[in-house]
Amino acid sequence: MRLIFFILFSVGLVQAQSIHQLIDQSIKKHPSLQTIQYRLSAMDERIEESQNFSNPDLSLTINDIQFDNPTDRGLEPMQYNAINVKQKFPWFGKLDARKTFTQAQKSVILDSYEAAKIALAEEIRITAYTIKELEERVRIVNRYKAVAKQNIDLYTAYASTETKSHTSSMSASLMLSKTKIRAERYKAILKSQKAKLKYLVQGNVSTVSDILQIKRPKSLGSYLSKLQNNPNYHMKLSEKNVADANKAIQDLSVTPDPYVKVGYFNRTEYPDYASVTVGISLPLYGSEKLNAEAARKEVLAAQSASLDYKYSLESEINIMYVKLTEAYQIYKIIQNESLPQLEHMFELSQSNIQNGGDLFAYTNLLEQKLALEEQRISIKAEYLRTQARLKSLTGEL
Repeated sequence: MRLIFFILFSVGLVQAQSIHQLIDQSIKKHPSLQTIQYRLSAMDERIEESQNFSNPDLSLTINDIQFDNPTDRGLEPMQYNAINVKQKFPWFGKLDARKTFTQAQKSVILDSYEAAKIALAEEIRITAYTIKELEERVRIVNRYKAVAKQNIDLYTAYASTETKSHTSSMSASLMLSKTKIRAERYKAILKSQKAKLKYLVQGNVSTVSDILQIKRPKSLGSYLSKLQNNPNYHMKLSEKNVADANKAIQDLSVTPDPYVKVGYFNRTEYPDYASVTVGISLPLYGSEKLNAEAARKEVLAAQSASLDYKYSLESEINIMYVKLTEAYQIYKIIQNESLPQLEHMFELSQSNIQNGGDLFAYTNLLEQKLALEEQRISIKAEYLRTQARLKSLTGEL
């Protein structure tokens, strides 16, 4: 018998996974992250492409076609067949500017990948803590179901001798019904949360090995000092770098790119010849300057957006820290004051019952104790979920 128990216990330990293991598993397998990885990989080709010249133009010309005799190409010197190649050359610095712009775009995608990993880790933590909370609630409720059944049997025995025990028995039966309803509701929510966790980690999870245990919160300053690690904030800064790189491109676009056109002209009855043309497009209408000014304003907008996000991030960290300390203080009150007091009242009520006291008061205390134990589990889970949010805000995986 001991051997069987040991084997079952060992199998349970093997199948149980910690939250960190679940996060590692999800990062390796989750398709949402793979999508960003493919986009990130595609940017390497875009960076390489940014260094290419524009495609050359190739044209074929048949000049001076005589309608009276279109096939005779030797009637006069102006009759020729020509091949022309035109190539535009980017002005000095434009290729480097395009490369810098594309690299900045890649940085934004890289930051979005890090942000997606952090968000996924946060969601896994929150879901796992919710599952542990619901499992604890079900365990507590099942324990009280057993106590309620015992009370009903006890009240039924008293009912044969005391009229008031009929009311107590009915009260205990009502408590049992409420407890059963609560248990079924928790089980249903637990199933949905396990299905959600299965999607998040891309695999079945039998048991989460972490327990609902809380410690004294770290200082607010320790969280605020890590604000710079937030990947979404990094992404805002990278978006500003993209705007800066785009401004550099638009500033350079004010100088037109020169082009060279080379042609070879073939004549049937006369000597062949070649031509070389060098030219530029004339920026007569000021479009380039307007684009450069628009790009400058986009830089200012991106700078303001990054600053605004930093302030909002700092505000959210403060808000989450208030919730964290509130949960910790409530837990201390429940653990150190409310539950010990109720436990003492519970013991006194049990003594009164043995001496013929009112059973209804005992049932009422039992309901209060159930509610208080559930509240303790709830506040512990809320503390850990808030802590998970703070880890996400400070860029902790």
